[in-house]
Amino acid sequence: MGLIAAFLIPIVLFFWFAFCLTVIAWLKAIAHLLLGNFIRAALWFSIGCGMLFWWMGTDVNFDTWLNGSYVIVGMGVTATLLRYLNRIIPPRRPKPFKPWSPRRFGSKTPANDNQLPMFSLHVKRER
Repeated sequence: MGLIAAFLIPIVLFFWFAFCLTVIAWLKAIAHLLLGNFIRAALWFSIGCGMLFWWMGTDVNFDTWLNGSYVIVGMGVTATLLRYLNRIIPPRRPKPFKPWSPRRFGSKTPANDNQLPMFSLHVKRER
């Protein structure tokens, strides 16, 4: 019985860890996508797809999966680059319309710099 257990336990553990990696990869892909980490989400999505291809037994070899992963991770890199550029490049706003007014003659209106006037009173006392 011990010989059978020593043979079956590593096989069961291999499939258990493969199942756990599949579930964790998909959960991490969703979590990183919601957090906005597009490159990490693409990497975990590629691992999850590879594990699903392995579980389903489809006729997808490693090179085909790797080329697909390059495309998916490239889309994640592009999304991250666009988010970065959107953050650092200021938005283009049109200049506000400035109405034309004729020039005035005489004294100009004083500039209001929103400072309170300061008065100081110096009183001399004579004794």
